[in-house]
Amino acid sequence: MHSIVMLFAIVFFLGGEPFFSGDRLYPGAQTLSFRLSSSEVANGHTLLMECISSALKAVDEDNKAQSLKRTTNKAQVSDLIVVKDERSLNLYPHPSQVDNILFTLIGIPYRAESGPDTIYTEWTESDRIFDQILTFSVVTGPYRSEEISGVPQNRVTPSATDYRRIQKERKIIAKAYEPVQNTSLIEKTFSFPVARKTITSSYGNRRVFNGQLRSYHGGLDLRAYEGTPIYASQSGVVKLAQNLFYSGNHVLVEHGMGIHTGYSHMSKLHVKSGDRVTQGQLLGLSGSTGRVTAAHLHWTVNIDGVGVSPIQFTEILEKLYEKPVDVHKPNDD
Repeated sequence: MHSIVMLFAIVFFLGGEPFFSGDRLYPGAQTLSFRLSSSEVANGHTLLMECISSALKAVDEDNKAQSLKRTTNKAQVSDLIVVKDERSLNLYPHPSQVDNILFTLIGIPYRAESGPDTIYTEWTESDRIFDQILTFSVVTGPYRSEEISGVPQNRVTPSATDYRRIQKERKIIAKAYEPVQNTSLIEKTFSFPVARKTITSSYGNRRVFNGQLRSYHGGLDLRAYEGTPIYASQSGVVKLAQNLFYSGNHVLVEHGMGIHTGYSHMSKLHVKSGDRVTQGQLLGLSGSTGRVTAAHLHWTVNIDGVGVSPIQFTEILEKLYEKPVDVHKPNDD
């Protein structure tokens, strides 16, 4: 990590304790500033937050190395904290901007209520503590209801035996989602996990199975006839590769920064838990295992335990890597 980033990229975990101490805080900002990818974000979408050292940015634009040295000696920044919903967030060096920018990705839960929301920041600058509150609004996403018929009834209303299996698997899945990689394994934008990028069901739709409202669609369904190769959308480590009641033959890959991708309903798995995979590596073959009516791929993206729209997530990555992402709209052959 570059020395300039190390100057202010010290992030502390709060453990649920309140971090504000009103008597010692000074509102405002001198060296650090923050920007959000949007002032409005839909439930189930990803928000990009960037932290910029204003003083260093001005010096960099003027290309004055001596001024840079004097500025960094004058305005020492440390102990930077970013908090959302009482949870401390890690910040990472920006992959495509100058060294004085950090970023974090924030997943907005699907069930988040519409209305104003906030992110809290605090840092130490020249022996004084500053804080800033970033505001944005959560808006209702463009989701709809969809009827799905022909699902085996035992997958809609599981038996007592099946329910015990589901409860056991939930614990396994939760364990697999615990982050292990504190740094990023991502070097470029994500790619689609199938060669043919045809969306058959979008993220966020309310799912009505055999006339019964059961859930919302937590991922993206992609057309993948039986036996279609399924590829890793990004490099990472396989955290789970097994058959699950709802997801069928399922692979979960961790990519660092709290990001996981999931690949469900496969007919055959070509990886196992603990394997390191590279972007584009074969994970398995598509199928119709689990709660499905036909072969396809159910692809999910999860940020720090929050399932988000894979399409909008890739759009946010465009902002980070400044490279276009190939996205086809529903039923685009």
